Amino acid sequence: MTIARGPLKRWLGAAALSVCLISPAIADPVNELIPQGFVKGSQSFNLSIGGNVTAGGFKGTWDAQSIIFWCIELTQYFGFGGDYTNYVPSEPDNTTMTLLGKLFSEAYGSATSDEAHSAAFQLAIWEIVYDPLNLNLSGGSFKVLSGNAGTVALAQGWLDNLAQYTDTYHLFVLHSPTAQDFITTGGPNIPRLSVVPEPGTIALLAVGLIAIWFVAGGARRRRGLQDSDKV
Repeated sequence: MTIARGPLKRWLGAAALSVCLISPAIADPVNELIPQGFVKGSQSFNLSIGGNVTAGGFKGTWDAQSIIFWCIELTQYFGFGGDYTNYVPSEPDNTTMTLLGKLFSEAYGSATSDEAHSAAFQLAIWEIVYDPLNLNLSGGSFKVLSGNAGTVALAQGWLDNLAQYTDTYHLFVLHSPTAQDFITTGGPNIPRLSVVPEPGTIALLAVGLIAIWFVAGGARRRRGLQDSDKV
């Protein structure tokens, strides 16, 4: 007896197609950054690099979803409320990023608790970026010349204890050729995160595979019965 396999193939094809059709599409990243303001206020400082600046973490949106980010460049500028679409996210792997990861592990939990902690965290970031071999806010190539002494002391305390911490954060640099660069702990549509299947997609794929397994098993059972009829 010849066993018809056409219906099974058609059913399997339909099942696979249904999984593809039901799976939600993941939108392509736009890389649109809109800075909205300081996340917890700011403090003013005079620095050996950058001159008179305001220090504090920023809040805004990245592709329409909220993020908190921090300045890592004092040679370019940006404006709150601006719509920037030329930022490119990256994941540098170097000593500076490792030190920044340690700082986030040590102090990020309090970095957005109030104005002083936010400003201190920003000062510590600048010190790591501009003078990673020294980590001294009162000496070296990057120095705080004037500003809130308590905030400077808080930042220096974090820097002094940095060696006790491990880099446990996944950090991203947002680079623009025309505006200030930033660092963030991540957000929507940033490289590695955008290619991970969403939980709903994984579940739908699993359902489709289970359905195919049941159909294939049924076909094997029917084939066994039909073969037994021939005996």
